[in-house]
Amino acid sequence: MRRLGVRVPSLAPIFLLSAQRVCKLPLDELEIRVLKFVQENQLIPHGSRVLVALSGGVDSVCLLHILLNIKSKLQIKLLAAHLNHMIRPSAIHDEKFVIQLCKNLGVELYIERADVPKFCRENKIGIEEGARTLRYNFLEKVRKESSSDLIALAHNLNDLGETILHRIVRGTGLTGLVCMKPKDGVKVRPLLYISRSEIEDYARRKKLNYVEDESNYDVRYTRNFIRHRVLPILKEINPDLESSLKQLHFAANLLEKHLLKLIEKSRLIQFQDRVIFYINDLDEFEIVELLKYCTEKFNEPLNYRQIESISRLLSKSSFSVCVADKLWIKKGFQFISIERERNKISFVKLDDFKEYNFNGWIFKLSDRIESENYIALDKNKNFIRSRRPGDKIGKIKIKDLMINSRIPEFLRDEYPIICDDDKIVWIPYVYKCQVREVSGIFLSLIFDPYGCILKMSGLERRKRFERQ
Repeated sequence: MRRLGVRVPSLAPIFLLSAQRVCKLPLDELEIRVLKFVQENQLIPHGSRVLVALSGGVDSVCLLHILLNIKSKLQIKLLAAHLNHMIRPSAIHDEKFVIQLCKNLGVELYIERADVPKFCRENKIGIEEGARTLRYNFLEKVRKESSSDLIALAHNLNDLGETILHRIVRGTGLTGLVCMKPKDGVKVRPLLYISRSEIEDYARRKKLNYVEDESNYDVRYTRNFIRHRVLPILKEINPDLESSLKQLHFAANLLEKHLLKLIEKSRLIQFQDRVIFYINDLDEFEIVELLKYCTEKFNEPLNYRQIESISRLLSKSSFSVCVADKLWIKKGFQFISIERERNKISFVKLDDFKEYNFNGWIFKLSDRIESENYIALDKNKNFIRSRRPGDKIGKIKIKDLMINSRIPEFLRDEYPIICDDDKIVWIPYVYKCQVREVSGIFLSLIFDPYGCILKMSGLERRKRFERQ
């Protein structure tokens, strides 16, 4: 297995003792709180294999001991993993400490070294970002190779507060304040709402040894600057600052849950490099939050100026705005599309019995009917094309037909128009010519990527006509 930096034996555990030697004493007050937190938030299901990220610092050492002492209550198996970042000479001391600690506790340990400074130079990123990337990559690799179910991280209330402040300073939306979660996929944080002072008190009560990372005091790193310079000043105003930030985090979590319900309610449709959602019953705040959610999925978060600009456009029936490299936000009727620019098919000749792909719409030409949506064709020149300037059916413009059928503007230029010898015979959800089924040639619509929203448009159209 290829790794950055010093090679260590394969990811087999450094050692494995047959039993984990933990004293069976009454649970400590903090252990009871963590157990309750884990159970109430369903962080660790019974029978799980849990991989503890073990740096050797006070937080991760306490997390390991707490989990060992409550593991019988949870019926879980514990393992540990340590990554030597090779940023400072004393890191080898941390590595040796972790090895000895796990030997004493009888915990399986997986260990690796990674040259973080080299990785950051090669990828032109900061030390903090590079260390985090390599650490999570390592933990996920060990989780899979050790058949672990979860990764336990020792983030605490102070870490949460620092992260919230960091995001506020850089600029973030309300849901961006969620940041750390008690459970995030396979990652769990049992100590998230425990303060660092409570953790240090626990270490003193239990007489636990741990290592100090001197780089944690280097204020050249943003997080350390916030921890040692910014937080002390803010705590002069509010000594219980962490609790206040916890309340803010809780409110942001509620907002995110509301957003997830909105996503379900708005019937998000994702196809290739496009996401579409329905905005009929949403207010401006909800629309903006959905837009932020969707653009972040494209790794292109919206900034404040873009949000302000888009908010002013929402009252328009249609608009088109480029918000990043080849990423567009478009509105058509009651739909909004977030999409990447891509090449579009404009013409497909129908000459053989087979399936045809026209911008994601799948049609099948056959001697029999293959779906409910179909049309019979003559034995002439049959093809599918996109719309052209001046297109008409009789005296009616195709554009007007699409508007009346409430086809969103952002779909019209790639919409399939089926022609029989230059005569338009079928535009799905818009128009169908009555053709006698005598030729034995049928074009069936097998798959429609936007059928869901087009049916919604049709329903709205029918309701509008009923009101007239």
